[in-house]
Parts: sequence; C-alpha cells; structure tokens
Amino acid sequence: LEHNMFSMCFKRELHVSKQGVVAGFITIGGIDSRVDLTPMVYARNVAKSGWFTVFVKGVYVRANGGQSVRPDHRNQKLQRVTVDLFEFNSGKGVIVDSGTTDTYLHKSVAEPFDEVWREVTGRSYSHNPVKISKKDLLLLPTVLIQLAAYDSTPDPLSHKLETTPGLIGEIDPTSPQDILLAIPATHYMEYSPSRGTYTPRIYFTESQGGVIGSNAMQGHNVLFDWENKRVGFAESTCEYQENNPQTEEEVSMLVDCKLGAPSLSISCSDSVELSKCDKESNADVTLSGTEVWTRIVQSPGTSTGATCEEVSISENENNKGEKMEVQCDGKGICREFRRCDINCANAIALGSAGEGLSKEPESPAVNCGGGTWSACDYSCSQTRINVVYMSDGQCHEEKGLEFTRPCHVHACGREDPCRVPFVIHAILKIRGAIADLWTKKSEEMFAEAFAATVNRNRNPDEALFGPGDVIVVRASAWKASDDNIFGDTPDDESQDEVLGMQLVVESSIANYNAILASNEVVDETNGRVDHRARGPKYICDESEMQPLAAIATDIHRQLAQQNFVPMMLEVLKQDERDEQLDRAHVSPFHYTFEDGGFLQQSKVVTSWTIKTDIGGIESELDSDDMKYTSGTSPMLLLTLTATALVGYLCTTKRKATSGNGTKANRNAFQRRSDLRTRGKYSRMVLARDDVSTIAGDDNSIMAVGDDDTLKNDQPPLEKELPKKYDYSLGSIGSLSTFLARAH
Repeated sequence: LEHNMFSMCFKRELHVSKQGVVAGFITIGGIDSRVDLTPMVYARNVAKSGWFTVFVKGVYVRANGGQSVRPDHRNQKLQRVTVDLFEFNSGKGVIVDSGTTDTYLHKSVAEPFDEVWREVTGRSYSHNPVKISKKDLLLLPTVLIQLAAYDSTPDPLSHKLETTPGLIGEIDPTSPQDILLAIPATHYMEYSPSRGTYTPRIYFTESQGGVIGSNAMQGHNVLFDWENKRVGFAESTCEYQENNPQTEEEVSMLVDCKLGAPSLSISCSDSVELSKCDKESNADVTLSGTEVWTRIVQSPGTSTGATCEEVSISENENNKGEKMEVQCDGKGICREFRRCDINCANAIALGSAGEGLSKEPESPAVNCGGGTWSACDYSCSQTRINVVYMSDGQCHEEKGLEFTRPCHVHACGREDPCRVPFVIHAILKIRGAIADLWTKKSEEMFAEAFAATVNRNRNPDEALFGPGDVIVVRASAWKASDDNIFGDTPDDESQDEVLGMQLVVESSIANYNAILASNEVVDETNGRVDHRARGPKYICDESEMQPLAAIATDIHRQLAQQNFVPMMLEVLKQDERDEQLDRAHVSPFHYTFEDGGFLQQSKVVTSWTIKTDIGGIESELDSDDMKYTSGTSPMLLLTLTATALVGYLCTTKRKATSGNGTKANRNAFQRRSDLRTRGKYSRMVLARDDVSTIAGDDNSIMAVGDDDTLKNDQPPLEKELPKKYDYSLGSIGSLSTFLARAH
C-alpha cells in the first residue's frame, strides 16, 4: 500500500443473524467518505508503537439523548464529568480498539460520572438490565468524550468551529479544535431481543488508561492513520452499496488511463494534396496522408498505471494497426496520427472535410463517445467535442464544436492542496428523483445548474466556482428508512419506500494564485509538466487561504437558503429544455419537475468544508489519494464489505496480547470478562446446520451466545485454541490492533 492507513465504517446495525449481516465496510489505504454525514475530524495518535492511542481531555453527559454530536435542540443540558487527566491517560493510555466490544474507562471516573448521571436521570448508573421502550431509550443521556486534536493550531476556518460537527468549539474555549465523540444510548445500551432488556456497556473499571471500543464507533467512519499519527472520526450511515464494482487493477491501485472511442477529426482525403489529381488519368494514383483521430480521456488513471499515450499505442498494437504517433494535450484530449493511403478517385469523391458523406441520425452519437466532458486532466482543464455518426460507418468530430473549460477535480483535485485548498461537501435529497436514471450526462447538467444557482446574481468573473469544479461522488436511492433514527427496514426490503434520490456533491475551491513549483518534472520533448510526478506541484502562501476560506463561507450561506434546491431544479429544468436532449435520455428529475410538492420537499441536508491540506510538516500524503473522488476516475482505495458473521461486529472481546503483553494488561482483560457475567462475549458459530451445542443462543445486539447455557463438555471456542498465539475470533475490529503492529 502506498499509504499506511485504513478506515472502518461501523453501520448502526440493530439485529444479528447466524447467516451474517452487512455491518459496514473497510477501506484499505485511505478513506471512502461518500456516505459520511459530518466532516472527518482528527484526534492525535499519541502512541509511537502498538495500539492507536488518543489523549482524553474530558467526559460529558448530555440530557435527553441525541444520536449525533450535534444536539437535537438548544436546551439540551450538557454537564462535564470531573476527570483526573493524569490517571485517565496513564499506563498505555486510552486506546481506540475495534476488537473490544465495549468501552472501558478509568475507574477514577466512576464516582463523578455517577453523580452527573443521577443529576440528569434521577437514578444511579448501573449495569443491571432494564426494560424500556425505544422512545425512552432515545431520551437516555448521550455520553461525549473529548479527545486532543491532531492539529490544535488555528486555521482559516477557525471562525467556523461552532458549526463544524465533531469539534468541541465553545464548550472548551481553551481547546476549541479538540474532537468530541458522541456515544448515544442506542450504541452503549446492549439490547437482548429474547429478554426484551437493555444493558449499559460503558464501564469504569480500568486501573490504567482505557479502551474506546467498537460500541463507541458505531455510526462512525473511523480512520486509523499511522502514517500521519492521527485517528479520524466522521458520523456516517456506513451503507455499503454494490453498485460500484472494482476491477482487480483498481484494487491494486495500478489503474491505467481510460480513453473513449476514437472519432475522425482529419480524414485521409483532407490531409492529401488533391492538386496531384488534376488529370483524369491520375484517378488510380495513390496518395499518402495522415489521418487524425481524437479520443476523450475518460480517466487519467493513477501515477503507477499506464499513461494515456501508452494505452492508445497498446490498444492500436492489439488491434494490429499500423504504427502511429500519439499526443495528449493534458486537457482531456488525445490525438492519434495514423498514416493512410487513398487513390485520387476516392479522394475527389469524398471531397474536403468529408463533403461526400452524410449523417446517420438513426445511430446516436453517444455510441461514438462524444457530447460529454472529458475527465479533468492534470492541466486543470477538460474538453468536450461533438461527434456524429456518418455514412462511412465512422464517428466524425464536428468541426468548430470543441470546447475547453477550467476544472479542479479528478487529476487536478486534492492531490495538490495549494491548487485546491478547500472542498465543499454537501448532501442533497431530491424528492421524486430516480437514481437508476442517473448518467454521466445527468451529472454534467446537474453540475451546471448547481454552479449557476450558487453563483446567481454574480458576474462571471466573480463566480465562487464553476461547473468544472463540481463532481457528484454518489447518487443513490433515498429510502424512507434513511430518515429513521434507528435505520430500521422492513423484513421485506421491497417495502422500504423509495422517496427520491440522495446526492453527495463536492465542489472545489481553486487557488489561482498558486505558483508552479521549481521541482516540477518537465518532459523535454514537448515542454509539458509530467503529471505522473509525485508530490506537491504548486507552492502557495498561507495568506492566500483566508480569502478562499471566506469563499467557502459564502457557498455555505447559499446552500443554507431554504429554497436553494427548488431554485436549482428550476434552472436544471430549463437547461434540459434548452439542451434538446436525445430522445433516449430520460431525466432522473422528470417526476420532480412535474410535482410542485416534490420540489418543495427537496433540500440540502448538510454541508461542510474539507481542508485538503492535512497539516503537519511530517506528512507527504497526497490528499487525493486519501479521499475518494468520483466521476469517471476509478476509486483508488480498496473497499471491502465487512459482512458480520454472528458476532462479527462489536461482539468479540480483545484478547490479551501474547508474548509482549504485560501482566497488568492480562489482568485488566480478565476483569472485563468478569464484568459481563461470565461468557457474555460472543463466539463465532461454525457454519453448519447443527448449532445445538449452543443451547441458549441469544440473537441479541452485541451478545450472541451465553456461556451459562453451554454444555459442560462444550467449552467456548476460544478455549480450544492454543495459547501460544494471539487470537481474535470473528473480529474485524482486531484489524486496528493488527495493522497498527504491522507498520
């Protein structure tokens, strides 16, 4: 892997099954932020080796619950628990360990936490099971943990701290950029369906340090970034969708450039000297010329894959074509120069510019690959050409219909923070829209309308960003269950009503004052910058960031307007009429356009600013590699479905480290086992029909299987394994420990 990091997205899954449940996904080498609901905020990893370790600076209890770090309403009282920071972070410190089922904090916090809990709820905090309704569960306090920030220095967006979910802001004015991690009751209260009870699973038992376990990570996309010494948290749906399959090449991050179909720009008859064919006797004379074929760059690929020139030549050789030259201009266009021969009779018949040919309207131009914008290439430009299918059976580029515009996505995206220091991430819900009808053309027209609506009442030279700076990183169905706080879906998923479409949109804020760095690699043959060279390509000054941060604030103001989406859809509706799209194109917004009620129910759910420069002089991370960008460029990160077998997610205990584990750690592990009333940790059940050995198997949340019901001659599965090794049965969570040690 190019970068020593991975992320785990823990879905709020409220049921378990012996057949397994989809519990989120894992991304190796970076992070997939398409399903995040809040910006990712970073806590510093204070460990030099071993577990990912954070420094806890406070614990809070918020009355009347709430699923998010953001309170549901302003009058929710937040009370701070008295914490001895030295004791709380003593020993190994407070580790973030997805292989630990529950959360364990220092024992010195037990008494002050109980005092605050009693003040908020009127009763003592205990681990006794209780029977309560879902409504009452939601009213239980939310526990919040304050973590030391990865970067505590102010940045140009510091005035936005109060509106950035996940930052503590004015709650702690001395450290406003610290991280606040919310653990709602739906996460720390373990539910047992067979008994109908809930049991609190935050413990205050550790004599040194503590463990932020997997129950605290539910509903979060968590980045374990050893390379940059940080742990990131973003609230997320963690809804994995199998509608973006990856090839083996994409998984390996060796992604070649991808080119569209070739279209003929200069024919052989255009390139030859017809003056040699003046005499009729010369009709059979063969003339030599050069055809020029144009191909749109659909994806520039990765720096380790084949270049567009290499792909073009390779494809030509595979098709047994004649030797040719290729030139790619860095603006999304590649030209192929092919030698050709034609006799005078045919050259005269075809005439100049293909005058002897006719268009074939029954063959849609989309088959020729024209009419849409290229990928944004390394020069921060993209190109669109118009292509028609002609009577000679070839795709021809229409003369005078080539357009180029600036862009700051794809290859000119976040890989260079000086060029794109900020990205606006927004989530929109469009009532009545149909995600299955979403196409590349739909995305381009949406980007035009989105940019036009944000920039309305502005002169072109005052635009905050352009349509070439907008990408839709995810277009998916908006279902009724998405608005359910529990994420409950009917047993029959076909009964989960589809309300419309949800779009995750990112807009780049470009820094036009950035200067080309002196360490650029330049191709001496054509004088162009080698876009495959790694590392920052531009330099900039910190003073340039403040006005760009102000632009980000202006964009958020526009998005926050109640009628923003209805206005945008009206613009889009008019654009589609003016475009006179091919009859084969069906707008995904057709029903939304026709129903005024749908227009008014469409909205911007949330938006936030991503600072692409991660900070820290030690880092050489290209943020384009860290964060997913979409469009036609392939996903560069390996995303794996974390399908939970029984007890896979949030259900297995952390084993005492064998060999290098301390006696204190082993003793702490034993205490945690005792706390859960012997055997309440789950075990992996073997995949077989006969599971009678676990007589009292309880399909409960985070509690699958009960050792008290095991037959005396059937020991727990983990006890059957040799003690020589460090096992973590059925636990995806142990990845955070395993990969931390593997660095």
